[in-house]
Amino acid sequence: MTTYVYYPRGLATGGPEALHQLVDSLRRQGQDAFLVPVPGTEDAPRAERYAHYDAPEAPAVVDAPGNAIVVPETQALLLRGLAHAQPFVWWLSIDYAPRFVIERAQKSTLPLERTPMSRPPLIWARHLKRALRGVTTGEDAVLARAGHLVQSHYAWNHVFAHLGRVGTILSDYTPLDFPETVAVEGRAPRITYNPAKSAALMREFSRRWPGIELLPLRGMTRDEVADALRTSLIYLDLGTHPGKDRMPREAAAMGSIVLVARRGAGANDVDVPLPWEHKVDVAPDVVAAAHTAIERVLADPAAALGAQEPYRAAIRREREVFDREVEAAFIRGEFGRDGAAGV
Repeated sequence: MTTYVYYPRGLATGGPEALHQLVDSLRRQGQDAFLVPVPGTEDAPRAERYAHYDAPEAPAVVDAPGNAIVVPETQALLLRGLAHAQPFVWWLSIDYAPRFVIERAQKSTLPLERTPMSRPPLIWARHLKRALRGVTTGEDAVLARAGHLVQSHYAWNHVFAHLGRVGTILSDYTPLDFPETVAVEGRAPRITYNPAKSAALMREFSRRWPGIELLPLRGMTRDEVADALRTSLIYLDLGTHPGKDRMPREAAAMGSIVLVARRGAGANDVDVPLPWEHKVDVAPDVVAAAHTAIERVLADPAAALGAQEPYRAAIRREREVFDREVEAAFIRGEFGRDGAAGV
């Protein structure tokens, strides 16, 4: 059996890295596996930051019995022509998938984040357009016959609720050199955040509490981001958490105290096993609730850091867990696990 994994060649973000990790894990476990560039990306240079993975390319998939073809959720239509190989869609960032992006705009966003595209009549037009697209492109048929791999417990529930299909957990891992020990001493009392995830809410936070130092993690190299997380006290994520997001895990690994909104994958304790008091209520005012959570941390930062040790321990085990998930699904053929009980 050979597993072929489509990936956007040259793109260096969390999703493409997970695709590299899958091929690398399979090969470390004695399986044949290859990346295949998504059509249109073949001429892009490969991302150098992923060169340490054992993830060679094949020029094309081989549609033969016993083989498996994996695509990220944005490329489900690449599975249309398969006749023999087993197709899989891997839901890595489910709220942004073409199939579910309307639900995100309509239900997951908060008033401060909404645009005309998430309100009637445009939202009705988008629903109609998606329904027509699902039939005319064959996407509905693809999703009905493909296997479903999910990066998070949140995605497992989403696929089951919206597609009526039972997914299989296949997470990813945080590829960091973890500090042996972390402490609050020497850290600046500032808050880092990812503006790509919660820009509108953080603008409102800054407007209400201009005296609190905020550091947006943008325009930085990978090393600069790591240094910011290593020297800052708090990492705040008020975003929608469309999957088990990478940045909060990196922040925790570097010793920042992580606060997340109870949204998407951040709302459950399987994907984001943080203490209850470190998850920010969305209603009635997520910005005010975030300020309250920050004040609680500042009152006793050492205790807050200590309370997150189980979360950091889980992050340190991620590669081991991921390898077991890959083995269960692709080697033992055990599908349907949701990640709640481990592997």
